[in-house]
Order: sequence, then C-alpha cells, then structure tokens
Amino acid sequence: MDSHNINPISDDPKTPLLPLHDQTHRSHSFHSVLTLKNLYVVLGPLLCGLICVFVKVDGPVSSRNMLAVLAWVFAWWLTEAVPMPITSMAPLFLFPLFGIASADDVAHSYMDDVIALVLGSFILALAVEHYNIHRRLALNITILFCGDPLNPPLLLLGICATSAFVSMWMHNVSAAVMMMPVATGILHRFPVGPDQSVVTSKFCKAVVLGVTYSVAIGGMSTLTGTGVNLILVGMWKSYFPDAEPISFSTWFFFGFPLALLIFLAVWIILCCLYCSKSSGPALTEYLDKAHLNRELEMLGPMAFAEKMILAVFSILIILWMTRSITDDIPGWGALFNGRAGDGTASVMMATLAVHNSKHEAKG
Repeated sequence: MDSHNINPISDDPKTPLLPLHDQTHRSHSFHSVLTLKNLYVVLGPLLCGLICVFVKVDGPVSSRNMLAVLAWVFAWWLTEAVPMPITSMAPLFLFPLFGIASADDVAHSYMDDVIALVLGSFILALAVEHYNIHRRLALNITILFCGDPLNPPLLLLGICATSAFVSMWMHNVSAAVMMMPVATGILHRFPVGPDQSVVTSKFCKAVVLGVTYSVAIGGMSTLTGTGVNLILVGMWKSYFPDAEPISFSTWFFFGFPLALLIFLAVWIILCCLYCSKSSGPALTEYLDKAHLNRELEMLGPMAFAEKMILAVFSILIILWMTRSITDDIPGWGALFNGRAGDGTASVMMATLAVHNSKHEAKG
C-alpha cells in the first residue's frame, strides 16, 4: 500500500501521528543551499561577528556590541534577506544576548504609548478601507467642490483635500494606496492614447501629483500622519523625560496651520502649471457632477457598520484633541492623573472596530 494513502487518523498505536516523510519535494544539492538570499541571511551574523572580533572601541564593550548588532540588523534590512517584520523583532533577542539591554527593557520599548497609538490607528485605517468609507468620502467632497458646470481647479482641490484629510488620520503611504485608485477611477472617464487632448493630459498629471503631494502634506498635520512624527515623539520622550510630552493636540496646533499653508501653495502651483479655469469646457464633455453622483449611488446607502466606523473614528479624533488641551484646560487626561495617553484612546476605540467573525459564521 502506498504510504501517501494511509489514513492519518488510525486506532493503531503503532501508526505515527505525523507523516514520516514530507510529500513536498526537497532538493539537497549544494547549489540549492548556496543561493543569494541565503548568503544575505548569513551576511548579518557575519558582519556582527567580524565587528566583535576585529573592531576596538574606546569605551564599554556594550558600545562595540551595539555597533555589531546595528550592522546585523542593517544588513538584513537593506537586503531584505528575511521579512521586514522579522528583522524589526531581531533586537528582542540580540540586545539581551549581547548585553546591551535586559529582555524586560527591550520588550517595554516595543509596546509603549507611541506604538499603541500606531497600532490603534492602523486597525481603524483597515476598517475604513474595508468598508470603502474613503471612496464615499472622496466622492462626496469631490461633488461638493467640482461645480456645475465642471470647474477643474475646484475639482482638483476636492481630490487633494480629501487625500490630505485621509492622510491626517493614518500613515501617508497607506493613504496614498487608498486614494490613488479613487482618483484614477475618476480620471478613467477621460480618453487615453492618441485621442487624449493636451488639456486632459495636463489635468490627469495634476490629479496624480496632487494626490501624491497632498498625502505627504496631510501627514504633517497629526502625529499619526507619518512615522517620522512618531519617531520625534519617542526621541523627545527619551532625551527630555522631564519636559512636557508632545501630545496629539499640541502637535496638531503646530502642524496643521503649517500644512494648510503648504497645501494651498501646492494647489495654486498645480493649477497654474496644469489646469486653468478655461479648461473646464474640454473636461465637461467627459465628466460632470452627474457622473460623480452616479458613482456615489452605486455604493448604495450607508450600512450600519459604516456609520459605526465613522462614529468610532470621530470619537477617537475628539479624544485625541481633548486629552491634553492647555495648561489652564487640562483635558480628560487629568481625570486619570496623566496615566492615560493618546495610545490608550487609540487602542480602546480600535477594539470597537473589530468584529467577531466567529459569531458572524455561526449566524
């Protein structure tokens, strides 16, 4: 009898619980092991070992070990020999093994308030994308701005403003991935190839560039907009532990006015270079408010889940903005003696956005 046809569940105590031979084909040749990716995997530990043996540093041994660990992680990060998430977890075992920090200290660094803030905002961003709320929002704002008849500068303003607004509450890369298909979906109304006029081509360029710049500018407005802002908060907390921490609201009041000025300047430049008010008649032939209304109607009425996600996101924004307002108006964070942070609100609201698929399957 073929061993592959044996029933894995048997009453015979001599039958192995797991198959003795893997059914997948394995190659044991030397060339299959000596691949470029495997060499990159070895490159990290090799650089680490060379630095530990040959590099002399004026200072404690932990300084040299830190340099060696950085070389290991940098080699994996640069070559992508292992997946990025695995590389990011490498300090969890490298720091304790090389005497740089204790396991408890390293683990605490991986889950502080800043990380909780990112985690919660990412979960809510996935919920927004899952229910197509970003598409509904983009169409509503674009309909509001486009004018009747079509006004290209205002239409560009609506698309860019939506992209910047979405990028304020999630990572700018995620916002670009979400908003670019929405923008290009609107542009699909225009002809392509030899039939495309110069006016249409320029407007399409303006929309693509506008989305790209807007998500970067919108990310400046809030802490959750881009990872660089969060890195600054972490560095501020590490280097100035006695100073007033940077909260979501304090960053917003600093970053939003600056981002708004840059956004308006970019919009004006794009309008001057790629679209003008006189280009409206050429574009109205292919796109008007009726087209956008039909796109919005195709999404159907808002479901209960979409309304709940919007409500959760709105409450989260209010909690972020009111946790610590000013010295005279402390905000709701004072009720908990400063123990609650922006990450607390982020994770708390994110738990409300996660549905139970087990109950859904039973129903």
